[in-house]
Amino acid sequence: MKKTILALLGLIILIPAMTGQKTYEFKNGQWFNGTDFVQGTWYVVGGNLTRKAPAKIDSVVNLDGRWVVPPVGDANVGSVAGNPTAPQVLKSYREEGVFYLQTLSNSKMGREAVQNDVNRSGEPDATFANGGITCTFGQPFTRYEGPAQGLKTPKMIAERYEVLKTIDHTLLGDAYWFIDNKTALDQNWEKIKAQKPAVITIYLLDVNKNGGKEGFGLSEDVAKAVVKKAHKSDLRVFAYVLNADDVRTGIKIGVDGFANLPGNNWDGNGDTKAFELSEDDLKKMAKKKTVVIPLFSHAQGAANRTAVQEYQGKTLRRLVEAGVPVAIGSDDPQRTMRNELNYWYQLGSLSNLQIMRILCETTPKAIFPKRKIGKLDEGYEASFLVLSDNPLQNILKIRVIAMKMKNGQMVK
Repeated sequence: MKKTILALLGLIILIPAMTGQKTYEFKNGQWFNGTDFVQGTWYVVGGNLTRKAPAKIDSVVNLDGRWVVPPVGDANVGSVAGNPTAPQVLKSYREEGVFYLQTLSNSKMGREAVQNDVNRSGEPDATFANGGITCTFGQPFTRYEGPAQGLKTPKMIAERYEVLKTIDHTLLGDAYWFIDNKTALDQNWEKIKAQKPAVITIYLLDVNKNGGKEGFGLSEDVAKAVVKKAHKSDLRVFAYVLNADDVRTGIKIGVDGFANLPGNNWDGNGDTKAFELSEDDLKKMAKKKTVVIPLFSHAQGAANRTAVQEYQGKTLRRLVEAGVPVAIGSDDPQRTMRNELNYWYQLGSLSNLQIMRILCETTPKAIFPKRKIGKLDEGYEASFLVLSDNPLQNILKIRVIAMKMKNGQMVK
């Protein structure tokens, strides 16, 4: 097998450097069709997939029975914008076959630092929400303003919190926005749009009891107004939530997705009543196609790990079986979504097929809903991974990649 992979890689290296769009024939591959792998031959013409053979073929690649799947996505990236090791993280994403990235909270400086390293040939395509919209001194105020003022640890932030509130806020209107009412929203909306966010992120944290209060997030009325303005501007809205009532509020006001699930960082003590989603909640999210990014691995260090995994496994299974569009995301400040995938594998609540569809279909479409990605189908972007083993036997085999193509170009 190792010699065969090396031979395939050698063939790729011998392909001439691309000065334009080349045509390819990929024969003897097993192509994922959403439920299984089907033997067949596909062509790449003009950067897209087709079953129709072109008049001229520049290169023929014999896949020798290998498995072909769409590239993977990470719908809540925390390790690219604002991370000094971002180049290494992006390299890891590329090596792991993760071509689509969505950052749901970032500063302008963090975005500018990496914007030349993404959305180009051979590199992941990335979108950025920019600053999250919250109430005055709501989350994520301390997450950004503390370090910006030289406060590096949670303890330092807590000790200097009252002072932190009174000084000039370096990242206000950048990494976060304080919006307490509709007037403030009207005054700031054009400024928010001027930063060209791909999506809008809001914070709904215990909204029924503490919406609009310091340390939490938006009130329901303001959140509803944000969603309305965003949709008029053709922008989707993702919400961070704290409990099940926040999810219900998000559904009611029409958010397009949830950046996390309630209880994603539960320690396993007490009950899960505040986190539990009803069957009606699931039906509404499925009907509205509301994307859910669980972030389950954030609780992997819980004291009562058994209770946490039992709850999370059940919840993940219920979401998928109800038809809710689940996307995988990491929100890890240093690493790729590798850890989240490993954790899902350990939970054992989904089949390999279910996880692969989330990785390769639902998540890319959640990030770029208007693009023809997430499938290997006629007219779709010619982006795919050629695997050396069958991921339906073990989903972690999706990392054993012999070859990658992105938008009709080979990725070395």
